[in-house]
Amino acid sequence: MGSELQRKQTLAEKLSRSLRDAIVSGDIAPGTVLTEVPLSQLVGSSRVPVRTALQELMAEGLMHRAGAHGYIVGASGVEPIRVPLAQSLARLSILHEPRINFAWQTLYDDVEQKVVHRSFFGRARLNEHELARHYGVGRTVARDVLSRLETLGMIEKDEASRWSVVPLDERRILELYELREHLEPVALAGALERLTDDEVAAMTARLTDGASRYPAISAAEMYELEVDLHVTCVQRTSNRELAKALQPTHCLLTLSKHTVGTKVEKLPREAFFDEHAAVFAAIRQGDPAKTEAAMRAHIRSSVAGVVARAEMVRHEGTTEPASFFV
Repeated sequence: MGSELQRKQTLAEKLSRSLRDAIVSGDIAPGTVLTEVPLSQLVGSSRVPVRTALQELMAEGLMHRAGAHGYIVGASGVEPIRVPLAQSLARLSILHEPRINFAWQTLYDDVEQKVVHRSFFGRARLNEHELARHYGVGRTVARDVLSRLETLGMIEKDEASRWSVVPLDERRILELYELREHLEPVALAGALERLTDDEVAAMTARLTDGASRYPAISAAEMYELEVDLHVTCVQRTSNRELAKALQPTHCLLTLSKHTVGTKVEKLPREAFFDEHAAVFAAIRQGDPAKTEAAMRAHIRSSVAGVVARAEMVRHEGTTEPASFFV
């Protein structure tokens, strides 16, 4: 059996598979309205994997947009059916799988927050056994969390298979931004043909909504807007090696997710709203050169603020204690 079949599926992949099967079989009726927040609560996850799954099914033509955060099963024009998700999705296979499949999701955000904050203060060993004991989970669940953190470039394993937090100091931030500046614009330009008009419209609508509510918008919501452009769009590139090379840079997105509004005050005006809007405008035009230029300009303008934000946390804060840091 090939390695692709042997690897564990992500929650987004499991959810898209489960929804696809239910739609094709008729267990989910045409017109059923699915929204991100209730669905994420139903499966016990954040909105990001749910959004990824829904957008994949929309790209396959199994559903279409219904506002900024909603989807309707079936083709455009079908009469919407609004019933509680617990009722309309009662037979969804993913809800009847052992919850251990999602156990790592329930504790991931908390571990990520602690690891990101610890990374500002230098390298630290991370004990897998103690992580499992701290959260009262099995070693397999703890290992799933650590594997995810490793993929995002937050931790690494040495020759003796010992985990450690990778320092997120100024040098590493600058190096990661240099990597992003070279690769992300190219990857995004290579994703243009794989992004549908509906997807881009939905992302633009979320961005506009967020900008209209700023600063009364949570860091988690701002992070999801970053994910729209820098993960969902960029990872659609036809060059799989580019997508893989950029994954370790995603730790930069989590920096703001766990500091803005908590460790660091929000700016009076957040420039990324206008910059993201410029990138999406270029994407809608389908112009690779303009898309690359807009994305590169955005990345270049972001680096100074991220360096300053990390420095502020280092000088004004202290490491957060956790039993699994050695």
